Amino acid sequence: IIGCSFDNNIKTTLDAVKNYLKLSDDELRKIVLRLPSIIGSNFDKNIKSTLDSMQIYLNLSNDELRKIVLRLPGIIGKSFDDNIKLNLDAVQNYLKLSDDELRNVLLRLPSIIGYNFDDNIKPTLDAVRNYL
Repeated sequence: IIGCSFDNNIKTTLDAVKNYLKLSDDELRKIVLRLPSIIGSNFDKNIKSTLDSMQIYLNLSNDELRKIVLRLPGIIGKSFDDNIKLNLDAVQNYLKLSDDELRNVLLRLPSIIGYNFDDNIKPTLDAVRNYL
């Protein structure tokens, strides 16, 4: 962030995130503390596309998207196509969930986005299935 201009880069990105998600100053502060790399990100090129894609794909309201980001700020730094969508598709296919069921799972457990399906989610689900 040392090489970034506060007014032209950092403030612009943080203001855009705050306005887009309708965050309070305190909520924005919490996101920055949990995801400091947001400071060096470009809102239009990186953050907005991830948030828009996720909102459309899961049919999320603005408030639902906001709540997910507040619970899991790390999604801001992930690529929708390369990370989030692959994980969600794998969970949906493995559990044979409808789109609405997948959406409800994510709303209850947004951290599922942060786990690798093959390394974390599938082995746990297999263990539970085998136990039951």
